[in-house]
Amino acid sequence: MLYIYGNIHIKIRTMKHFFSLFIIQLFFLNFLYSQNCEAYIPTKVGQKLMFQTSNKKGKVQSYYSQELLSKENKDGGTKYEIIQTSYDTSKKRKVTNQDTLEFICKANVFYIDMSSFLNKEQLNAYDESQVTMTFKNIDYPANMKPSMRLNDGFVEAEINVGVPLVFRTDITNRKAESYESVTTPAGTFKTIKVSQDVSSKIGFMTVKMRTISWVKSNIGSVKSESYDKNDRLISVTELIGIE
Repeated sequence: MLYIYGNIHIKIRTMKHFFSLFIIQLFFLNFLYSQNCEAYIPTKVGQKLMFQTSNKKGKVQSYYSQELLSKENKDGGTKYEIIQTSYDTSKKRKVTNQDTLEFICKANVFYIDMSSFLNKEQLNAYDESQVTMTFKNIDYPANMKPSMRLNDGFVEAEINVGVPLVFRTDITNRKAESYESVTTPAGTFKTIKVSQDVSSKIGFMTVKMRTISWVKSNIGSVKSESYDKNDRLISVTELIGIE
């Protein structure tokens, strides 16, 4: 697969590195201090955060957990490795999927891999030689405060199979809005509210939504909400436990 970042072209062996998920979205954000860099992942190696996602009527649709596996200095920054595990809604919460996620904190900025916003299952149906990906990662600056405008990002995967098929996600209008207190089953937290617009395109079909996340230092995403283009609630994801 050919990977393009700016004017840099790199040949990649596998798709796995690019399609590991850190969902949710934006659901997964917290502060970790490294080189004055605030990173949005669990802060302690071995610590596990448990989340649940419900539909607009409050019915639980899925669970997932995030656990910090390791952190290491690399290329002038710090690399973090997270394992994200998805579960079904049965009482035993059977594991349905696992992904290993990587993040970088460098020069006082925390970078989130935009490839996590692509549909991995759809892309894995194609040979890696058929896929060309271009992206600009979203980031979170140190000392994020209300009224800050945050950088936009995008990711695009072009499938070269006769007539090219394009998968693209744009994250725009990102803003840190306010300090707010949020209560979930895991407790009450002082957070920063962050909003953004999300546009996902597959071929000729485009889906637009707005997301709001409440993020907490040393915890991550405490709660997030997704709304459709008509500002109607789609789903709610919230932190339900810390182990």
